[in-house]
Amino acid sequence: MSKPRPSSPVPLVFTMFALLVTSGCTGKGEPRREAASEPAKAEAKVEAKAEAPVPGGLGWVMTSGSVKLEVLPQFEVLDRRSGTLDVHLLLRLRGEGEVVGERPPLDLAVVLDRSGSMVGEKLLAVKQATLDLLKELKPHDRLTLIAYDSEVEVLTERVVADERGLAAARKAVLAITDRGGTALGPALFRGFEVFDPKTRKEGELRHLMLLSDGQANEGEKDPLVLGQRARENFGHGVSVSTLGVGLDYNEELMTRLADQGGGRYHFIQGTDAISRVLSDEFAGLVATVASGIEVTMQMAPGVQVRQVYGYSWQETPQGASILVGSLAAQQVREIVVKLQVNFGTGSTGQLALGTIDLKAKDQTQQGRPVEGKLALSAPTSVDAEEVRRSERTEVTVRVAEVESAAQMQAAALAVDSGDYDKARQVLKDSVVALEQQQKMTPSPKLSKQIVELKEAEAGLDAARQSAEQAKIYGKQSKAKAYKLGK
Repeated sequence: MSKPRPSSPVPLVFTMFALLVTSGCTGKGEPRREAASEPAKAEAKVEAKAEAPVPGGLGWVMTSGSVKLEVLPQFEVLDRRSGTLDVHLLLRLRGEGEVVGERPPLDLAVVLDRSGSMVGEKLLAVKQATLDLLKELKPHDRLTLIAYDSEVEVLTERVVADERGLAAARKAVLAITDRGGTALGPALFRGFEVFDPKTRKEGELRHLMLLSDGQANEGEKDPLVLGQRARENFGHGVSVSTLGVGLDYNEELMTRLADQGGGRYHFIQGTDAISRVLSDEFAGLVATVASGIEVTMQMAPGVQVRQVYGYSWQETPQGASILVGSLAAQQVREIVVKLQVNFGTGSTGQLALGTIDLKAKDQTQQGRPVEGKLALSAPTSVDAEEVRRSERTEVTVRVAEVESAAQMQAAALAVDSGDYDKARQVLKDSVVALEQQQKMTPSPKLSKQIVELKEAEAGLDAARQSAEQAKIYGKQSKAKAYKLGK
């Protein structure tokens, strides 16, 4: 928690006016059939609100249903001494409330790799973990099991998770054997086909878990194509999480699918961790209070979105669309966005930056769609001291974290190409930058990140020793960088 800043003559920044529009539409844009009562309508208006900026307080906050969005600028006053300026924003989303009563129905598809490389312990561990997962399902859930090698086989399709359905699923899991190649793309597509948009229910969670230990070598293999399909299905209310087992899978593909599918990516180095990771993934899923979260930024003239760290985003003509995914109760996601502001020749004073739109499904209200909007503007100044006093150091620290995570990723990619000298230099430069930042804004987070970067540099010597060690180094470093970006 950041310490309250002493009061100063710095004017309030990022004045935000919130407007909530409670949507009565399904995922297809069709009107919902049930009519909301007058008390329900009044309640919906209360749930969506904007809280005024408070000096030294939490920032500028909007609450839409079970999602709270807080927007914090790195500097509350924009430095107008030059014609252009990079502006960092921290978008902090929190899942509101607690999970009470019966959780929402879950329509779950588990897509399992049974290719020849899964022989032995890997396949055994996956089968055991899947059987454990079945124990957590409720009679109002539905389960699809898909196994793939060179071919794709649907073992169960949206079977009701009652006693009879679970018995059929157990039998199917126990019968899985290893064979053939890796038709990951076709298996993924078949999983998406199970979630027919026409049968979608607002209060239902739809989730696909994809597990693989190797490279896609049958059917569609292009990560861009597969990622785009995941994004399209996110728009239909389906989220995707990926689990990479061992050292030979394509983490670019697995991370892309998870990011564009609004889910999570997991690196599982040893078979003993498969059950724990699957259990953790499921636990987070059933604690969901909001799903299908998407943030859209519409920028004012002269303002551009240059980078979004750690999350899948697409440029739009006016700004950017960011896929967030879901939030569990009290879970926090922090997204750093880098803007570029072109001041032009206008007068000094308040500068309009644009708007932020939030869309989500409130799972505490049977998946009811909620929307909110924030209008952003900020004062500008040519007074260096005024700008300096307006710094929010918690944002500065987070920016340093995500930038160093990007450098850790860059070092891992250099190791993949055999350029160890480049990897070492990237890590050294990142450590120096963080140590300088640590002197200006001391933080336990920065201390921890400095230690991890130094450990990553020390690990380069072992990575040089063998191809296997290099793979371990790359997978571990990329997984750490991915997690830090979230």
